[in-house]
Amino acid sequence: MGGMPDWFAKTKEMVASDLYFSLADAKTESALTARYHEALSRLETAPKDYARKSAALQTVWKDPKRVSASLDGHFVGDWIHYRYHQDPAKYGAHGGAFWPSVASSLVVNLVRAGTRLAIHKALGAAELATVSGLSSTYRDDIWAPERANGVDVDGVRPLATSWNCVAPAGATYFEVAALRGPSVVEFAIATPKPYGHSSMMHVIEKVLDDFYTEETAS
Repeated sequence: MGGMPDWFAKTKEMVASDLYFSLADAKTESALTARYHEALSRLETAPKDYARKSAALQTVWKDPKRVSASLDGHFVGDWIHYRYHQDPAKYGAHGGAFWPSVASSLVVNLVRAGTRLAIHKALGAAELATVSGLSSTYRDDIWAPERANGVDVDGVRPLATSWNCVAPAGATYFEVAALRGPSVVEFAIATPKPYGHSSMMHVIEKVLDDFYTEETAS
C-alpha cells in the first residue's frame, strides 16, 4: 500500500488486532483480559523488541511468512526506517517511506505508548488497579474523558484500532489517542498522508545493504 486512499481506514494488521482483542475470538472476558495482560507484559519487558512480534497476527493469520512480511517488510520500511532495528540510536531520527519527515523513534514510542493506554482503558478501572507500577494520578487522569461523558469505566471491553490521515504529506504530525465507549475502546493513530512509493523499495534497500545472501541447497 503506497498511499492511503481514505483519511480514515484500517490496515489488515489492524483488522487482525481487532479480532484478537475481541470476544468474538477470545470467547470469554477472562480470556480477553489475559490477552491484554500478556500484551502489557511484552510492552513493558521488551520495549525495544515488541514491534518485531505480534501475538495478534500470529494467532489470527497463522502464517509466519505473512507475519514476517508485515512486521519486517511493512512496519519496518514503511512506518519506520528500514535500518531502525539495526541501530535505533543512529536511525531513530530518520523516517520510514510513508513519513520521511516523522522520526522512527517517535513512531515506535508513540504507537507503543498509545497501545499501552488503549489496553489500560480496555481492562477497566477495577482490573487496572491490579496492574503494578501505575500511580493513582495516572489512573485518575486517563479516565477524564469517560467520566465527563458518563461512560462506565469498569469491566473489560474489546479494542478497535484505526488509522487517520489528518495532515498533508511531508508534515511532522504524529499522535495517538484512546477513548473508551459503552461497548468498545477505540485506539486511533493519526498521521500525515503517506507518500506513494514502489512496493519493491524494501527489496532494493536490502539489496544495497547486502542483506540477501545466496542460498545454497543442502
